[in-house]
Amino acid sequence: MKSFLKLMSAWLLALVLTPAVLANELEGVNIGDQFAGQIWQGTMDGDPGQGSLFFRLEFSADHQVTVTRQSGGHNQVEVKQWQIQGEQLVITGSPGQMIDNFDEATMTVVSADRFHYAKDNKKFIGHKWIEARAYGHVLFVLIGLMVMNEICRRYKWPTVIIFFVLPIVLIPLWASYGVSYWFKWVKLYSVVGACVLFTLIRYTRVGEMRWAKFCAAGFLALNISEAVLQDFSMGYTANVLNAIGGIFSIITLTGWAQIQAAKTKERDMIWPAMTTFWIIAYDVWNFAFVYLNFPGSATAQFMVLTAATIPSLLITRGTWLQARAFTLALSFMYYFTNPAMYESNVVMLPRNDELMLAVGLLSFVLNSILFYQVYGAKWRNYRLKQEMAS
Repeated sequence: MKSFLKLMSAWLLALVLTPAVLANELEGVNIGDQFAGQIWQGTMDGDPGQGSLFFRLEFSADHQVTVTRQSGGHNQVEVKQWQIQGEQLVITGSPGQMIDNFDEATMTVVSADRFHYAKDNKKFIGHKWIEARAYGHVLFVLIGLMVMNEICRRYKWPTVIIFFVLPIVLIPLWASYGVSYWFKWVKLYSVVGACVLFTLIRYTRVGEMRWAKFCAAGFLALNISEAVLQDFSMGYTANVLNAIGGIFSIITLTGWAQIQAAKTKERDMIWPAMTTFWIIAYDVWNFAFVYLNFPGSATAQFMVLTAATIPSLLITRGTWLQARAFTLALSFMYYFTNPAMYESNVVMLPRNDELMLAVGLLSFVLNSILFYQVYGAKWRNYRLKQEMAS
């Protein structure tokens, strides 16, 4: 118990203290003309229903910058010019270029590894990208979430502190970082609410009530529905295929009345009817959704999905929904506690029209097979009963 609590404390302290440590390291740094040969990245929230835009800026010594923009159904790469004017980074393009986000934008260099972007009503923070640190961060997220999931499934009071207390206590800290996109706040507290419900199911008589089991499954169905609407609103072929796959994922959720607290020391919330194939098809669907709509978050989301899938398939079967809620909530809490660390270590995935279509198609095919397995069997049973009755 003590060793787990020490790990939990160290992980949380790392999330809270890292921004302050980085800020101290940057004091007194002479910015100057220090972009040549570096890679910078940033993620900007799109309009409602649009997803997000991811930018990668590769600066060269001859004052050219290769700009990559990934957004919704589009991917563009263009070469522009850059220069430093006082504390301002200025990027200029050629007539007719498609990436116009940096034309007449205000980009103030505030430190050796950060600039603030503003244009019209859009803002984001650009971060210097360090490859080794970014890949190390990916492993940190994966291992950290798996460790924290084990803590939450083994011990009651750490779980209560994390999901009942911290989301209230940390509101002033989270608000201070300026996360203004309302959808992120809704997602944070909806999934934290699911973790609260799951904890009550595990440790109280709430777990015996049918409405609680329905709500546990309903949380998952609602989470998928939100993404399905997002995909349909985008309208691209890959998004529509993935949206249909999401619908199949919802209607193949069966056996929710079997959700219960296990009669074990850990008292895991288990869903015996949740099959391995459903989990894999869901993982592909969810990754496709993020890959298509929020390209800057795709790698991190893959780690979050993996952190839930590995323990639920290889350590304790039947616990996937519990692990999914815990790891997703913890990842959101991590982002809100330390958005700079999260956003400065994005690992960009390759992305083009063919890859996007392939991902959407894979999601559609897997979930179609799942639909056929579930309802094909039900239809065959129905026909068999009809034949026997006649």
